[in-house]
Amino acid sequence: MKRLVILPLLAMVLLTVSGCALWGNTNNDSPSFQPVQDTDLVAQSYTAAEALLTQVPWIGEQRQPLLTGTFVNINDLRGSSGLGRMVAEQISSRFTQEGFTVIEMRLRQNVFIQETQGEFVLSREVRDLSRTHNAGAVIAGTYAVGRRNVYVNARLVRAADNLVLASYDYMIPLGPDTRALLEG
Repeated sequence: MKRLVILPLLAMVLLTVSGCALWGNTNNDSPSFQPVQDTDLVAQSYTAAEALLTQVPWIGEQRQPLLTGTFVNINDLRGSSGLGRMVAEQISSRFTQEGFTVIEMRLRQNVFIQETQGEFVLSREVRDLSRTHNAGAVIAGTYAVGRRNVYVNARLVRAADNLVLASYDYMIPLGPDTRALLEG
């Protein structure tokens, strides 16, 4: 008698489970159905550089040299990645194409970071370097990795007094190339 009760229950469970397997996951938000595609990182970096320039047109008129450094991870201000280095390189490349003299520096090594406040404080070495090259500003930035996007903040910071002259925020889809740059 117990077998007669258990067998139909077991059959119903098996049918339910196999039915779910046959229909599969129909959730359209699932990454397996809609993978994130990479974007044109160069175009986005160039747009960021142009947006910064638009906010401070007088910098373009004065043509003072600019310092540039690696964009850092907002959650680890001492760390960066291939993505942080590449975005900084591409933005500085666009400034160079626009006729600026761009002096590269490694931001992690030359800028003191006040971790408790999450802000950049330009060190004396950077100020000395900016005076030596008559640099008007530093191209700096941060990024944060989300589930489907990397959020980037690019800034032009006046070297003399740390005043943020221009800022631009944008997102980079977290596609396979972007993931590889973050992991490398």
